Amino acid sequence: MEKKLTDQDLVQRTLSGELSAFEKLVLRYQQAVFNIVFRILRNKEEAEDIVQESFIKCYQSLNKYDQRRPFTPWLYRIASNLALTRVRQIKRQRLIPWDTASSQLPDQNTVNPAASLEAVEIKQEVSSYLAKLKPLDQLVIILRYYQDLNYDEIAYILDTTRNNVEVRLCRARQRLRQILKNQGVTKCSTAVKQKNSLISI
Repeated sequence: MEKKLTDQDLVQRTLSGELSAFEKLVLRYQQAVFNIVFRILRNKEEAEDIVQESFIKCYQSLNKYDQRRPFTPWLYRIASNLALTRVRQIKRQRLIPWDTASSQLPDQNTVNPAASLEAVEIKQEVSSYLAKLKPLDQLVIILRYYQDLNYDEIAYILDTTRNNVEVRLCRARQRLRQILKNQGVTKCSTAVKQKNSLISI
């Protein structure tokens, strides 16, 4: 059985002129990148544009990538910056309903029906309120609880310190709890509580 190529293997092959290697990187991470930017922009067409732009910029800047570091935080940093820039540029966004938005975000891994149901509950119960946060607060929560990145990786993506990430995440969770409280949500479902303790009410 052929050994699965690592991200660094594919990067090296791309830099050597093997375009198919970069295509494999795109296939490997395009859904994850879409999930991140879509949750920020809340618009499918805008998100698809940012995904395409992210990989174009990634390809053009690949020679600047430090291969001693993980590839995904570097890629997510590009995509996150582009998405936040787009948010600042757009004064009016044509938002699609969050119940529809959640159903358009397929899981990256195949899971059993029970796990799928839990994921849907989390998306529907949390994402609708997450959209009420500021874009940067949304991004911190998305990277931590939806992409399962650690504080150091998030700090790299946001070009800040680990301490600032911890503070911003804490404040974002507090704001999210307040939003839930204002909406009359006094208890979260078990599925939400199990999402890495995202919310504790």
